[in-house]
Amino acid sequence: MKLIRGRHAGAGLSVVAGAIAMVALAASPAAASPVFCGASRGLTAQTAIDGALDDARNSAQSMGYYGECTLVEPPAVFETWTDPYFGHLFRASVQVTCLL
Repeated sequence: MKLIRGRHAGAGLSVVAGAIAMVALAASPAAASPVFCGASRGLTAQTAIDGALDDARNSAQSMGYYGECTLVEPPAVFETWTDPYFGHLFRASVQVTCLL
């Protein structure tokens, strides 16, 4: 068996490797949509979560993702009693992926 050496074999291998990488990238669900983060505050936990979802949707729309948004993980809600303006306050953070 004779092995072919030279730049033609190397170029062919690099084209095949690049094609495989592109197929793997296009097939992965993580590459379909980036994760958008949103945060907000409110006098109730639900108000803070709703504001955080709106913030994440606005971030997604600024990048051209106008479709339906899905939570990546449950919202993180933090409660504080020492806010200098409101006293008792909730802060929320969410992560979403959105469709184009």
